[in-house]
Amino acid sequence: MKTQHLLSLTALAAALLLTGCGNTGPLPTFGKAITPEWITADFDGQPGDEFIATSNLQDVVFNARGEVIGWYVKPTAGTPYLKKVNGAWDFSGLKSQVAMPNMVGEVVAKGATPTFPANRHALALKGGALDPAQPAETTAPTLKTDLPANRQDAVFRYTQGGVQVTKTVTLHPRNFKIDVKTDVTGGPEQVNMLFPGLGKADNPTVQAYAVGGSAPVAVQGAGTQNVQNVQYAALQEKPSQVAHAVIVRPQSGTTLNATLTGGPQGLISVALPASSSVEVYGGKNELIHLYQSGYTALPGLFKPNFFGSISLYIVKLMETLYKFIGNWGLVLVLLTILLRAVMWPLMQAQGRTTARMQVMQPKIKEIQEKYKERKDADSQKAMQAEMGQLYRDYNFNPAGCFSTFIPFPVLIALWSTIRNFEFDSGFLWLPDLAVPDPFYILAVIYLIVNVGQLYVMTRKNPDMFRQQAMIYIVFLYFALTFPAGVTIYIIMSTLIGIGQQIMINKQVERETATIGVRVEKAPSRQVARATNKVTKTIDAPKK
Repeated sequence: MKTQHLLSLTALAAALLLTGCGNTGPLPTFGKAITPEWITADFDGQPGDEFIATSNLQDVVFNARGEVIGWYVKPTAGTPYLKKVNGAWDFSGLKSQVAMPNMVGEVVAKGATPTFPANRHALALKGGALDPAQPAETTAPTLKTDLPANRQDAVFRYTQGGVQVTKTVTLHPRNFKIDVKTDVTGGPEQVNMLFPGLGKADNPTVQAYAVGGSAPVAVQGAGTQNVQNVQYAALQEKPSQVAHAVIVRPQSGTTLNATLTGGPQGLISVALPASSSVEVYGGKNELIHLYQSGYTALPGLFKPNFFGSISLYIVKLMETLYKFIGNWGLVLVLLTILLRAVMWPLMQAQGRTTARMQVMQPKIKEIQEKYKERKDADSQKAMQAEMGQLYRDYNFNPAGCFSTFIPFPVLIALWSTIRNFEFDSGFLWLPDLAVPDPFYILAVIYLIVNVGQLYVMTRKNPDMFRQQAMIYIVFLYFALTFPAGVTIYIIMSTLIGIGQQIMINKQVERETATIGVRVEKAPSRQVARATNKVTKTIDAPKK
């Protein structure tokens, strides 16, 4: 199998896998990054407005008490699920997404006016007179967005049964972390904050790790566990690109005691003092996002697999390069060059295999045509013998194609790392490396360089070039939806690969230039077999 074909098929398979094949929903904005903002509108169809924090990564819906009633993590960053129609916000695209469930739990009744159960509100407070299922007196929250500081702030105030609550929420649009500060006056000294999830009814792992503990305490499927003084408490689906997690960590000296409830939609209830501060991660249960948010260092929370371990090395290398370069776009360019340099010997070996196959193509086709109508066993055996001799003449080893697979772990890990990395800057004309190119320039360059690579790989076989070129129509879609950082990496890697293959092609053509002449002068293998004689070359007499 040719290197180009293997790379194409693997890239397609990896793209389908890592993008969550089968997801439905609107197409991404093709790079028009969503400006984080607060939206005030009627989301749930009940009296009163809700307050939606929208960004590239997620849409989080709060009610007037600062409880999260809708928590939607986007499968593809930058996708516009919220739309304005005739001056009014249309939330139907957000609520109807099968691939993007509400992380705090599915609604009780779907339709034009869905009902969100009170016991499935995240950040809801319970204790004494505080009950999320009962009405409360609320005031309009204070909303503020500070993009340079990566903040979306909201201050919610309400009174229930004489107890006054002030809840300050800070979201960070470039990651999945939320800071929550709570002050309760006129009520109990300790309250419970609820964290339900994860909306898919797939029995998430519910666990907590105590300060000074030796292992996490976990419950899954059913049951309840109490853990005192926790470092963190978490709800987690099995790690993947479309899995979710909710993680709660105490901050500023706050002590948390957690009650863990397992089941199809697990629940964490944390007991905290009336004045408290916690950090909440609500997003993808995926290595790179967790690493950038500082959660991979927590014991027992996330264990990287083989590809994940490679990804961690790559992301740490990226961070080191950034300290010296200071620009993420240039970091990606340099990273690609460095990794291609490291893999140059492996790519050289597979490139030579491909080049020799291309040089041999006319003779392979000639042998195949010769035996096309001869299907008997003797003829097929004769064809295999001629093929074998041809391989020996050209020093071609079919097993060399398998060297193509050796760089794949690094390439797949690199692709996944860049895809999930949250960059904090753009590059050249690109406003944000974490979302696709809004001007389609990268997609066009991507198409050109890949077709150029295909031409270099199939230059001896125009029919194959025409057949394979059509596949890049499919790849063009991925180029339009890939984050710009991923596309830059692919373009740079492909350009280096083209240059390397051209060098290899010229070298192999020089090496094999006289093979055809030597083969023509050699005694006919068919004649030798027919006469059942062994031929040998006799040196000329020495003078």
